[in-house]
Amino acid sequence: MKDIDVKKKKERDPGIDLVRVVACLLVIGTHVDVMGTGDATKLFIRLLFSDGVALFFILSGFFFFRKGFAETLKRSIRSIVIPGLVVMFLSYQFAPFIRTEQTFIYCLTHFSIGICNFLSDVFSWGGNIRESVASHLWYIFTYLQLVLAYPLLKPLYTKVMIDGDQVDIYRRYRWFIIGFIFLNQIVMDLNMTGLISFLPVYIAPFMLYTAPAMLLMIGAEISWLKDYLSDSKNRKIVLMVSLTVLIVVFAVRFMFQRLVFSLNQTQDFYLYWNCAFATVQSTAFIVLISCFDFHTGKVAGCIARVGRYTFWIYLVHYAIYYMIYYRKGPDWNFGFIDITSGYDTMMKEIMHLLIRIPTVFVLSLAVSFIITNIPGLIKRRKR
Repeated sequence: MKDIDVKKKKERDPGIDLVRVVACLLVIGTHVDVMGTGDATKLFIRLLFSDGVALFFILSGFFFFRKGFAETLKRSIRSIVIPGLVVMFLSYQFAPFIRTEQTFIYCLTHFSIGICNFLSDVFSWGGNIRESVASHLWYIFTYLQLVLAYPLLKPLYTKVMIDGDQVDIYRRYRWFIIGFIFLNQIVMDLNMTGLISFLPVYIAPFMLYTAPAMLLMIGAEISWLKDYLSDSKNRKIVLMVSLTVLIVVFAVRFMFQRLVFSLNQTQDFYLYWNCAFATVQSTAFIVLISCFDFHTGKVAGCIARVGRYTFWIYLVHYAIYYMIYYRKGPDWNFGFIDITSGYDTMMKEIMHLLIRIPTVFVLSLAVSFIITNIPGLIKRRKR
């Protein structure tokens, strides 16, 4: 057996980095109190910002199977798990300062973490992170679980030598697994929204965290589209199909969620990144972006540079958001919005997004830039 050959690009792909930046903005939008209820405008906004994590998992699949297990595990622990655990520890330690309950000096000089609770949360593999400032870090534990399952998935991405030719005999099995998990997602959605009760037969989904694995596999599959899209005719067809799918699925998702609310006023489940709609939408969006060439121009260069920092932005943005809006108040908006009557108009909703998301994103980007460049600065000083 021989691993499937994948061309390794020396330069970053601005298109992929663009999706990273978009996904990062969507995640921040979800975390900075983007409001969403049964109201049509708010629901539209909520669903618009719901799929950032799905995009990240699919993008991870672009590169996930390019290395061996040992190298993938080492890289993941070094670049994802350790930074995530460090941020988690600091979030627990400095949470009183972030929430304005204690001073920075107090948190710096007093060990305020309940070590047993902290370790319990760590070894819950992201299933029970009690500190709200660190609640988004479940992602690093899920990613680690996927890495540990790498030896099970990697054989599916190998070519077998048959009559002197390398044949990808496992593709049909990969798509069977993807299809099976996707059907399980649909059943899960019906269960979570309560719509399963309208079926004559009750069907229980597999209670496995399989959506991320499926999204990784989808990413690995569509990463090979580049060769197909090199033909301009193919590119136009794929662009139109992916754009149509993106719009239609979002519209159906919106109507489906409104149906859920109309049938059950107390239902607070939103069709988030791990639902079947999100899988189709996120895939269509990435395919759509792949149809464009972003390799020329200054804008593409800026996108590529910002894309390098999205993981650290993901790690630190929650603490930055808390620090701003605990100190300034939950509705602070630079004085740009009159919220005497609340966020009662679409324009106020839009302004709410345009103020909070860029503020948290830019501040998180600045912090991420400093953190990632500290090692280089230290090496220069030593020279």
